[in-house]
Amino acid sequence: MALNPETLRNELVWRWRHFAVFSGPEWHRVLSLRTAIFVVEQTCPYQEVDDQDPLCWHLELTHQGTLIGTLRVLPPGVAYDECSIGRVAIRADYRGLGLGRDLMDMALAFCDGRWPAVRLSAQAYLQPFYESLDFAAMCEPYLEDDIPHIEMLRSR
Repeated sequence: MALNPETLRNELVWRWRHFAVFSGPEWHRVLSLRTAIFVVEQTCPYQEVDDQDPLCWHLELTHQGTLIGTLRVLPPGVAYDECSIGRVAIRADYRGLGLGRDLMDMALAFCDGRWPAVRLSAQAYLQPFYESLDFAAMCEPYLEDDIPHIEMLRSR
């Protein structure tokens, strides 16, 4: 499918909601997208479903009723002392259009209005992307589920 970025932007729907208000079918589509990317596409067998999701705010990005992107925001004290952003996912056929940056911009605006700092564990190859969003590396890369990651912090 050839996507026109200008037309696409006018057709996107962004929605924040807490885990507690998802219906079963709505939550299923989030898990389906995340699993398709983080388990199947990245060939990384790991426990994608965890006990943190019920404590999180989730951002959904849809196009013509189809979920094409998602992420979660973990409040302070869930994963780190600071709030955290994780499970950032864009469907493969929508990549390269700047939607990952848009997703992160929305998440950072959400966090900035509530908490002064955001910490995340990024896949190491994405370090330059997160640095462009004012994150700084806090350690050397490490393996998480056999994929190189790096802990990063953004303070305001």
